Amino acid sequence: MVHGFTCKLGSMANNRTVSALDEPLAQLAPSAAPLSRGTKVSERIANALVEDIIRDRLGPGDRLPNEQAMADRFQVGRGSVREALRLLETHGMIKLKLGPRGGPQITAVDPREVGRTLSLYLGLRGATIEELVQTRLFLEPKVARLAAENRSDEDERRLRAALAAEEASNSDETGYIDAANEFHYVLATMTGNRVLDLVATALKDLYTSRIVNDGVARAAAGPGICQEHKTIGDAILAGDADRAESLMRSHMDFYVERVRSVAPGFLNSRITWG
Repeated sequence: MVHGFTCKLGSMANNRTVSALDEPLAQLAPSAAPLSRGTKVSERIANALVEDIIRDRLGPGDRLPNEQAMADRFQVGRGSVREALRLLETHGMIKLKLGPRGGPQITAVDPREVGRTLSLYLGLRGATIEELVQTRLFLEPKVARLAAENRSDEDERRLRAALAAEEASNSDETGYIDAANEFHYVLATMTGNRVLDLVATALKDLYTSRIVNDGVARAAAGPGICQEHKTIGDAILAGDADRAESLMRSHMDFYVERVRSVAPGFLNSRITWG
């Protein structure tokens, strides 16, 4: 049990009306110019499909045309289409469903997939947890500042809900981790900066996966974290960007020092893939 913590979150999900599934081919342009062989064909197909998804505002649950329809559209073999779809699936953009109503289906973009991919490259470069933490120490105070400056009524409602969930949650390790993540996720969204939102969330998830896998989360949990979150949240809700930034910086500094004291050597460990 993590003493002094009452933190838990509900998962964040974007509710979206799924478009009709009976005419998936109509979701893409009916034709396209033949793709040249200069660049890898499968990558160009994947890029074209991403552009279609963005242009047509497709979302989780919407389907793409079947392999043969795409092969006809791009005037390539089905093997190239299949490779393009596998590329998108690897990056968590689609899932390939089997069955008569199967085929490529768009999934919700998960920042954790970004974090997982990032962990591979960081691991190959020998980056450490401390370097990851240093990056978050730089980003999170700015996240708090922008959240205070750019908050909307809906943002304020979500932040209040996240803070209330912390107070009402069970005092256990999972509840603490979930609540801390939810708080930071909400703030990242509140910045209004989609790049910062994705990067901050991916780095947070990457750090969380390491602290849980290494068994440090329980030891690093302290009784003041939830109260610190509330104080930061109050500053953001009041629109006090300077105070929000300062409080977040102090909060992050204190937490890192606590990790350093209870788990010597953890911050010096190398980031691994996964």
